[in-house]
Amino acid sequence: MKLISVLWMLGGLLFSQLLCADDSSVEYKIKAGYLYNFTKFINWSTDHAETFNLCIAGDDPFGELIDPIEKLSVMGRPIKVFRFDSLKKMDKEPHCHILFVSSSIKDKLIVRSFDDTLLVGESGEFIEQGGMIGFVNKQDKIKLQINLKTITQSGLKVSAKLLEVADVVKGINND
Repeated sequence: MKLISVLWMLGGLLFSQLLCADDSSVEYKIKAGYLYNFTKFINWSTDHAETFNLCIAGDDPFGELIDPIEKLSVMGRPIKVFRFDSLKKMDKEPHCHILFVSSSIKDKLIVRSFDDTLLVGESGEFIEQGGMIGFVNKQDKIKLQINLKTITQSGLKVSAKLLEVADVVKGINND
């Protein structure tokens, strides 16, 4: 089954009206759709946050493409998007449920602990630096790499359905 069709099957048409725009933004529309769909296939421990927080670290490649996600909810809570120039500028508040690390971040700080935070990135070295889910471009398609050990060490639980559509790879935290 092609990965792009799985995206639509998993929650699919969330951003479908956006895919009609120019090709340069299609990649980030697809990635935004994945970020939302991850909320359906990752289990976070119970917290008392009023919002489900999606954080973007580094140069924001989504721009306003990701803003419609704030009209949705996860676990009965509205989604809130936060943007940070760097990982160093992130305070402990708000707690990020999903942290997207853009390719502009060159720090090796990803390996620091982000308990109960899903670390998603797009650089080629992301998984090796301790990332959990990496977006990779293969044959003009967005594919997923998952470092299962890093995810489980963080306290998150990943659905087998998500693992079926991804390449489970070894990163720095795997034996």
